[in-house]
Amino acid sequence: MGLTHSTVGYALSVEVKEKIDEVDQAVNELYAFVEDLIEERRAEPGQDVVSRLVHFSESGDKLDAEELRNALVLMLFGGMDTTRNQLGLAIQTFIRNPEQWEILAQRPELAKTALEEVLRVNPTTRWVTREVIEDFDFQGVHFEAGTTVHLFTHSSGTDERAYPDPDIDITAEERKPHFTFGGGIHHCLGHYIARADMSQALPLLAAKITNLACPGGDTWLPDSGNTGPITLPLTFDVRS
Repeated sequence: MGLTHSTVGYALSVEVKEKIDEVDQAVNELYAFVEDLIEERRAEPGQDVVSRLVHFSESGDKLDAEELRNALVLMLFGGMDTTRNQLGLAIQTFIRNPEQWEILAQRPELAKTALEEVLRVNPTTRWVTREVIEDFDFQGVHFEAGTTVHLFTHSSGTDERAYPDPDIDITAEERKPHFTFGGGIHHCLGHYIARADMSQALPLLAAKITNLACPGGDTWLPDSGNTGPITLPLTFDVRS
């Protein structure tokens, strides 16, 4: 692809107006890639999820051609771009909380909890967006149908009314659900891929490296929409 995959992420940022031409080009390139991928799997199907989705689209009662393309584009963006960003934010979080990194190194079985804690306190998706479908009032504010509303996952994940002790704690036995991947019928399609990848990566990294630090030179996407590191130089020691 001519543009980096992360370019699509600007569609969810406050810089979308300035980046719209780049976003459109990146989306078109992503759709072209998906079209090629579909044709490859039609010609040589395998046991992977793409082959299964292609098969469902050919059964006539599962996915039509447009739904198949859209599903794969969302899976690629949600499962890859978001995962990369979230992994960088996870490392940032553990740099700020080194004692939690050491716990994960000693107790890899806490990988799932560690991931959910990072998703809660430092999510790549800073907000989820919804459209008001009918007029309503909430806490003295009137919302008209058609209004776009941004729900801030970043602040909700550390709201002391829901999390009396909001700091990251990978040993916490029970937490209320967070909304980093949205909810309901609009739950992020790529969250399975993101969770599977990161729950494997984090304990493996923790088992091998320690004394994580960023010496500077890091650059970041805007702290809005879908954020994360563009470059994240790291220093660390290899565990003996």
